[in-house]
Amino acid sequence: MDSGLRIWLLRCPLPRPPTTHAAKASGDTVKRRHFLIGAGTAGCAPAWAQGTPQAARPPGPQPTARLTFGLISPRDPEVMLKNWNPFLDRMALATGTAIDRRVFGAADEIVKEFAAGSMDVAWLGNAAALDIVEMGVGSVFATMVNQGKASYRSILIVPRDSKLRDLEDLIRTAPQLRFGDGDEKSASGHLVPMYFAFVKKGVIDPAGLFREVRRASHEANLLAVAKGEVDVATNNTSELDNLRSRRPADAAKIRVLWESPDIPESPMVWRTELPQQLKQRIASFTYGFGTKDPEEKRILWDINKLTGWRQSSNRQLITIANLEMFKASQQIMRDPGLSEKERMQKAGAVMQRGSRMEQLLRSTS
Repeated sequence: MDSGLRIWLLRCPLPRPPTTHAAKASGDTVKRRHFLIGAGTAGCAPAWAQGTPQAARPPGPQPTARLTFGLISPRDPEVMLKNWNPFLDRMALATGTAIDRRVFGAADEIVKEFAAGSMDVAWLGNAAALDIVEMGVGSVFATMVNQGKASYRSILIVPRDSKLRDLEDLIRTAPQLRFGDGDEKSASGHLVPMYFAFVKKGVIDPAGLFREVRRASHEANLLAVAKGEVDVATNNTSELDNLRSRRPADAAKIRVLWESPDIPESPMVWRTELPQQLKQRIASFTYGFGTKDPEEKRILWDINKLTGWRQSSNRQLITIANLEMFKASQQIMRDPGLSEKERMQKAGAVMQRGSRMEQLLRSTS
């Protein structure tokens, strides 16, 4: 915690084609697609989940329930679902459940599904997981291990031939620059760079610093920098590594200007009210997946260059809670419509929320 600053802690339906809501672009805002894939869709669930005769079913637990699994998509949602399906198919076998798969372009949509009780398990970012935990409808139980690491870094990227050489250059020339920001609920795409790259350098309103701000996904921001459509953008080391593997020519056009401190990798969250025995089966499957079997290792690698899943808890969200509370307090201080009394009242409410959140995150999940 910085000196002089107090940062408060914060079912398996009949087969049907995927429903896709086309992205809408308005001004500088880009909204990614969101679609639902039912467990009955080809490739999304084992054949036995759709009425295969008992004799043809594989040994092991048979489906007696249905789970809805949500995924946040930083890249192409169809490709992401294809990569996750083998893992989720095996989870269905191991837990004796049928699994519906839903892919979202915005983290807020997954949070709303948890709040409505229509989401059981999800893989998403730390900031959105914090919302779910704070509402009391879910908790963190696992975190991804990416190439042996359970953390990654937020980065600011620029075109390879950019004249910008460091953060000081960026801040000094920002009024002439186009900035590619991320989802406001993205830790690496927004919260972390906002605080560590800008606020700690004395920039209270990073968005107001630039000539133009565009908000998009990690992949869209990577490609926008590679094509010279923005001068600087947020991203993270994992997504840049993925681009280097998939599109090395585009990755070669990008240079990292700044890196953050380590951030915990994205967690897996389950609904609080899931039966305890089902939670135990999910956890046992997840922690053990890919530890020995070569095919499972390949499946993990295809997901996101994963090498495993590590047991985790709500404690991994403490850093993000700090940033969220700081963001909330800064918004109050910058609001010109508040009287001094109103500002103090709202700031006090943020302090109380931070105290409750700290106690919640440090308690046993």
